Amino acid sequence: MLARAGIEQRLTEVRQRITQAAARSKRDPSRIRLLAVSKTQPISVIEEAYGAGQRVFAENRVQEWLEKAPALPDDCQWHLVGRLQTNKVKYLDQNVAMIHSLDRFPLLETLNAQGERRGIVWTTLVQVNTARDPAKAGLMPEEVPDFLSSVRECSHVRVQGLMTIGALGASATETQGFFRRLRELRDTLQSRVFPGVDLQELSMGMSQDFELAIEEGATLIRVGTQIFGKR
Repeated sequence: MLARAGIEQRLTEVRQRITQAAARSKRDPSRIRLLAVSKTQPISVIEEAYGAGQRVFAENRVQEWLEKAPALPDDCQWHLVGRLQTNKVKYLDQNVAMIHSLDRFPLLETLNAQGERRGIVWTTLVQVNTARDPAKAGLMPEEVPDFLSSVRECSHVRVQGLMTIGALGASATETQGFFRRLRELRDTLQSRVFPGVDLQELSMGMSQDFELAIEEGATLIRVGTQIFGKR
């Protein structure tokens, strides 16, 4: 486990790198949100990050979110970034700020049904497999327009952007290309009207490549190892 000073220092370094990457691409660093990916981390370590000023956290698994969220202060914001199983949706509530992995019609339908039943409008991102990696989830880019069109029938789901994950083993140049494709797809789709859809967010970039993602327009970056150390 890292000492508190270690987490504070790592967070400071990550924030500095965010600022530098934003400057290189002539972007406003305040437009980029850092998600501390706390999967598999104990509550005590997340509390250390909180003590160092971090307020936005991300979990991969619903069960971990259920265990950790009640133990942290109420001003924490929680995102779900892992693949969401339809049978886990019933465990979610309005304390989930954003679901990053909306990637298939059954999940869209389940979220809408649960939201209607419980009076919740879910904020989501559509996951896109820009790398066309068979090992990764996500819609193919050409499938996204039809999927966004279907959101009009789901009044309890709001899509606020797109998300992608780079391919394992890809070079930096290839990875930056995957991120660029997501931004270009978003820019193309913004010229069309999709009820219930506002494509303002791009969730892309993790510990090993978040600076490349920022240079390509990321508004949400998902960083775990660079903050908490290796699991």
